[in-house]
Amino acid sequence: MALFGNVIYTLSCGPEPDPYDYYVSFFNPYPKGAGYEPFYYTSLSVFYDDPTPSEETANVADWQQFTGSKVTAKDIREYIYTYPVAVMSGVALNSTVPDSVRRNTFTKFLQDGGNQEAARYLLFAKTCEPAVVNADPWSVPERDITRMKALQQEGLELYSKTKNKDIRDRYAFQLIRLQHYMRQYREAIASFDEMFGKKTGSSLVYYKSLSLKAGALQHLRDTVQSAYLFSSVFEKAPSLRISSITSMRWGNAPASAVYALCKDNSEKANLAAIYGFNNSEPDMKPLKEAYDYDPSSPALSVLLGREINKLESSFLNETISPMTDSAGMAALVKLSPEMTTMANTRIKPMIRWMNTVIDKGKVRDIDMWKVSAAYLSYMCRDYAAARKALDNARVKDPESRDQWEVVNLLVNINEQKTIDRDFEDKLLSSFRWLDGKMGKLGADEWYTSSRTMFYNKVYRNLLLSILAPRYHQQGNLTKEALVRGRCDSLHLYGYQWYLDLSARDQVRNEMSSADLLKLNDFFLSSSKTPYENYLTGFFPKNIDINNTIGVSYLRVHDFQNARDWFKKTRSQEISYQVFQDQLQDFGYDTADARHPRSISQLQFCERMIQLQEKMKITPVPAKVFYDYATALFNISYYGKTWGFVKDHRPTYLWYTAASDRHPFEKQYFGCYAAESYYLKAAQAATDNEFRARCFFMAARCSQKHTPPSDDEQKYYSALVHNRYFPVLKSNYGQTQFYRSVYGQCSYLRDYVKSLKK
Repeated sequence: MALFGNVIYTLSCGPEPDPYDYYVSFFNPYPKGAGYEPFYYTSLSVFYDDPTPSEETANVADWQQFTGSKVTAKDIREYIYTYPVAVMSGVALNSTVPDSVRRNTFTKFLQDGGNQEAARYLLFAKTCEPAVVNADPWSVPERDITRMKALQQEGLELYSKTKNKDIRDRYAFQLIRLQHYMRQYREAIASFDEMFGKKTGSSLVYYKSLSLKAGALQHLRDTVQSAYLFSSVFEKAPSLRISSITSMRWGNAPASAVYALCKDNSEKANLAAIYGFNNSEPDMKPLKEAYDYDPSSPALSVLLGREINKLESSFLNETISPMTDSAGMAALVKLSPEMTTMANTRIKPMIRWMNTVIDKGKVRDIDMWKVSAAYLSYMCRDYAAARKALDNARVKDPESRDQWEVVNLLVNINEQKTIDRDFEDKLLSSFRWLDGKMGKLGADEWYTSSRTMFYNKVYRNLLLSILAPRYHQQGNLTKEALVRGRCDSLHLYGYQWYLDLSARDQVRNEMSSADLLKLNDFFLSSSKTPYENYLTGFFPKNIDINNTIGVSYLRVHDFQNARDWFKKTRSQEISYQVFQDQLQDFGYDTADARHPRSISQLQFCERMIQLQEKMKITPVPAKVFYDYATALFNISYYGKTWGFVKDHRPTYLWYTAASDRHPFEKQYFGCYAAESYYLKAAQAATDNEFRARCFFMAARCSQKHTPPSDDEQKYYSALVHNRYFPVLKSNYGQTQFYRSVYGQCSYLRDYVKSLKK
């Protein structure tokens, strides 16, 4: 078995998904993984987060311990990481320094406390940095070997003169690092063994030096010993875990050989965890191996959390749906055969194993394990088992108790057959609890791994993926819209980026006129419950309900009702060319010399009503039918004035047979009504030029509801053999209009060419 192999991360163009929020999750990875933060689960990033503590924080802590905690961490950090060589030289030589430097408590410690050895070392370390640090990570470093040898000689002299052991160890690190980057790998190994001996250290500088030895061994192709040493650094120095596991990946040593070097089961458990941290696929083996080696290993909780997050990504995300279509709703009722198999063969066995671990009581974070077992039962929709596990958990740990509350809420909702007013009172208490747990997203952040934002995401997921679909399933679209409005107010954008699931989208684009009237009546009601008042307070203020209801009627060509609602609002879209026929599928509805006047949605409806009235009086002028048809076409998906009926028009949508099941979509994508009125116009017309125009526009409408086909050649043939092309060619081929559109329409040309074969 090889360690890790070649891990490839593929990036593609387009909007980047949030690596911390691309699937539905209710499980918090943070509480029991301090130091292991880089290895929380995400398949979209090499590492999840920075470790706690960071290397800088660990170094400052070591120096603070050196001072006997007499100096603040802030002043130590400022001195080491911001002061230039010139300032450090002044402090080391005990000469005059700026007042701002003098006021630093670490400066006072170094100068006034007789700690010149420490001051001199820090000056030497700052001088070494340019020689060993590559300022540009994208280029091969150019080492000044002459300069590095001079520094090495200087460091050896200072090392021999220094009495303080801690400072001597720091000089040893600098010397080993210089040898390593001069590619004196054997010498670096010998220096470590000579200066640190075989005793295990505890300081950061010791483990940084051990990492250099491990790296030197890797360069000398002793990858097994190197991997073992890196695993030791990984275990003992959290701030160096990313660099340690990265180096182990590069070494790719056989796992069995590395295990053979482990001195005890604790080291083996650590090694099993390292292997597990590299696997992005669900796999219980590393977790079980680590547990068998050492049930008290601190890495177990992180491994468990990774497996739960993986199951959220591959299972939970597929079995609860934020969608409001029929297929999405079906997923809420019954697990698919594939998901049922996964639940029975992967999740339930995991629960059984976890219960044996809990019964033995040897793991560190047993409260977390109890709640996790309940959560997995919830995932499998075994709510009775989840309830029993929650009731028996008796969780005392505060953070695990918070996770218990989340799982309990999920189980309660799913045990509830109908979300009624009594249950909504209980939900309100949960909402307020979540309000108190949420953090604030920084102004310059669009996503974050911050643990403070976990409950924001939980709240959004609860609203978007659990409650909104439940209300939809109950037929209560008003409450669904309110829940989505509360979700929108959280301003979190993650996995739902790829689905337009906002309250605005539901209200503006999904709800029927009847649904919107109910919503409007709800807003006007003075007898709302506390739960309803809470949600109403978060509903988007930028939705003009009067205009929205008007648009809903406009979509189904109910122009009289649309007109009545548009009269109640000044917020209206405008058009210039909605009554101008559109011979081609491009162009914008803008003012021009022929169409200088704007037409509001209200004015449009009034004109359509006038045309309808004229159609009641026979004989109907052909132009009346034609103008009416043109308006219908122009407010379709293909028309310039689609903005009258939709907020946006994605380019990837098109007519399908499913469109015919929805009154609005049938006309928006299929243009059936427009086609029928163009035919009426053709029948009423007496001028061949105008009749040719009518038949061509009817052909364009007919083309829009041509059934799609996976066979591109067959589909194109259907478009070419349009039902109206024979009429155009046979009866109106000599018209000027025909000759004009023949040069514009490739389908018509290809049809004519097909007649000659």
